[in-house]
Amino acid sequence: MSRTLFAFLLAFAAAIGTLRAQSVGVVMSGGGAKGLYHIGVLEALEENGIPVDYVAGTSMGSIIAAMYAAGYSPAEMRAIVASGVVREWVSGRIDPSYTTYYRQIGSKPAFMSLRLDLHGRKKLRMPTNLLSSTQIDMALTELFAPATAASAGDFDRLMVPFLCVASDMNARGPVVFRAGDLSEAVRASMSIPLVFKPMKVDSMLLYDGGIYDNFPWRPLDEEFRPDLIVGSICTEGNTPPREKNSLMDQAFMLAMHDTDYDLPEARGIAVRRAVEASMLDFDNAEAIIDSGYMDAMRAMPRLLERVSARRTPEEAAARREAFREKCPPLIFNDYKLEGLTDAQRAYIRDFTRVDRHYNGRQRKMGFGELKDNLYSVLAGGEFTMGFPRVTYDSLTERYSFAAHFDTRPNFRVQVGGNVSSTAFNQAYIGVNYQLIGRVAQSMGADLYLGPIYTWGALGGRTDFYMWKPLFLDYSYNFSVRNFRHGTFGNVTKVDNAMQVKSSESFFSMGFGMPLTRRGVLTLRLNGGHVNYRYDSGELFVNDTDHTRFSFFGMKAEVARNTLDKFLYPRRGSELTLSGIYVVGRDKFEAYDQKHFSSRRTREWLGARFTWNKYFDMPACSWFSFGFNVDAVVTNHPSFTTGMGSLMSMPVYQPVPHAKMLFMPDFCARRFVAGGVMPTFDLMDNFFFRIGFYAMYREKRSFLPLSYNAEAPFDDRMHYIAEASLVYHTPIGPVSLALTKYDLRNRKNLYLTFNFGYAIFAPRGTFY
Repeated sequence: MSRTLFAFLLAFAAAIGTLRAQSVGVVMSGGGAKGLYHIGVLEALEENGIPVDYVAGTSMGSIIAAMYAAGYSPAEMRAIVASGVVREWVSGRIDPSYTTYYRQIGSKPAFMSLRLDLHGRKKLRMPTNLLSSTQIDMALTELFAPATAASAGDFDRLMVPFLCVASDMNARGPVVFRAGDLSEAVRASMSIPLVFKPMKVDSMLLYDGGIYDNFPWRPLDEEFRPDLIVGSICTEGNTPPREKNSLMDQAFMLAMHDTDYDLPEARGIAVRRAVEASMLDFDNAEAIIDSGYMDAMRAMPRLLERVSARRTPEEAAARREAFREKCPPLIFNDYKLEGLTDAQRAYIRDFTRVDRHYNGRQRKMGFGELKDNLYSVLAGGEFTMGFPRVTYDSLTERYSFAAHFDTRPNFRVQVGGNVSSTAFNQAYIGVNYQLIGRVAQSMGADLYLGPIYTWGALGGRTDFYMWKPLFLDYSYNFSVRNFRHGTFGNVTKVDNAMQVKSSESFFSMGFGMPLTRRGVLTLRLNGGHVNYRYDSGELFVNDTDHTRFSFFGMKAEVARNTLDKFLYPRRGSELTLSGIYVVGRDKFEAYDQKHFSSRRTREWLGARFTWNKYFDMPACSWFSFGFNVDAVVTNHPSFTTGMGSLMSMPVYQPVPHAKMLFMPDFCARRFVAGGVMPTFDLMDNFFFRIGFYAMYREKRSFLPLSYNAEAPFDDRMHYIAEASLVYHTPIGPVSLALTKYDLRNRKNLYLTFNFGYAIFAPRGTFY
């Protein structure tokens, strides 16, 4: 009887202990984007006063658990995800906007790019992983370095004690992190095989913890012994890959070992759902978070029965604030940029601006500035950066930054072009060789081939640093525009275009420096000649008159560019202000002559202001607006012929199709023009845009030969209207545009389809 009573008392005590559990551990499974589910679970726990005393996780679960342990609230996590930065972290590329605008001048968009190493033994380096981890490495550093400093590397001293699991591929087993660099531990835990590079820690090569333990409730139980374990599980569990899984998901699931997802029945409650999302699909983040919240709320009655103590949201916020006050702000004053040659390291130090050039000391810099400076170098693609090591010095109250850099292959081949329903088809090939030492030297050639438009360039560029970044470029350029033959997409009769041909050949040298991250000052010198060929005006004559202008020109330009796309932008602005001086000799050769009969010197000054801006409308996510302003003032002289004068004048071309034709109406010495472009988003990267443009120009005193006499040539107002569907693919835009020039009749209507980049050569005489 006594034994029965004793057993009863033990069982009763255990039941009472379970009922009044005072410590709660939350363990979170891996699952990539599915792991956002855990944010909703934590949100529900805090909202209902369930205390969270310990956290553990694998892969994405380790990120969410570490953020909670580092003092981020579920609401803050939700806001971070909603901002879209998580999608950027796992994109594998640095946003091109980090590239300072002066480095983008002269860049040539292409469908694909292949890099070869001309110096190494292996000419073609095969990638070891699909995505660069630089973005997420820096994100983890920003999120967790202050917490590492506050806890002195002891994960038990975080706001909530924390652990995570990685997989040691040498020892073939899981590794539990309880101390060290929090950023490093989380990065090791989420190193998805094939996707990201593994982490090297001591002698271990570490991959995603989900390979050996995708739900580390046992390590949490062994290390912390909580009274109650709450499991947040966002995957199906030990299931083989299925046909509907993405290729990346299938590869990872094949590498995974079976995981124990069964919590001890007496001390565990699971909140579980097989979230429908691929590992890197963050497009439905809000819905995934909400599903975690809803599932946790369904389980809340059972949780409240098991946990008698409560921690109010106010108490949780106070605890969070107390820990975050211990976290030193991320301010750096020591930088160890390792790897590369001495000259290359000096080059990176210059362009990341970590040193004070006049006294040799290292600059104090916040994390945001340091990240921007590093990304401005890395975005060019010439360098790669390993995982950054950040340490805190409690004496100076500053951080040090250390990272290993390497160079990417130095020879690049690019291929691109434009596929069009008109004769404006182009094929592009470009080659570039870059050598980086104390300065960066690049040399290359670009060739664009098409039936009506061909151009090319051969040259180079030097980037160097004095008191600020500077560049010098030099090139030989040639182009041929043959508008005498081919179809341009017209669906009605045309009276606004003329059949002409022009060719240019000139040398160019430019010197520039950035004014801001997206602004640049450029001085340019051009010298060469341009040939204009046009109908003589005589009937039944197949030959053309010929104007040849040999010139020298100078241009000073201030520009600022924040456009999100090179062609068909959706957001941002482009602002340019320039002045030019051109001098040269105008030589005229009639169709029935074999030599130039007239030689006269021409010179002129000019200025131009251009502004294109695109912006979202408040409280209307599917609608945006854009506008265009373009104004030119020159004292452009008259050439020997009216057509020679027109073809050398500035021109208004606000839409791509306008650059595929020669339209005298839009050529003028002086004009002011503008347009409006309302845009309607149909889905991501797919929009419908309407454009209406008007130009007011000077009145002309001459009539070029062969111009359609029915058209009122002396009209000073001219119009363009366009409706276009645009879809931005990963390799280039697809567009279908209906373009109408002038509104007085039904003529001059064009329908064009283009896939790729319709690229146009710069003019030797600038504009």
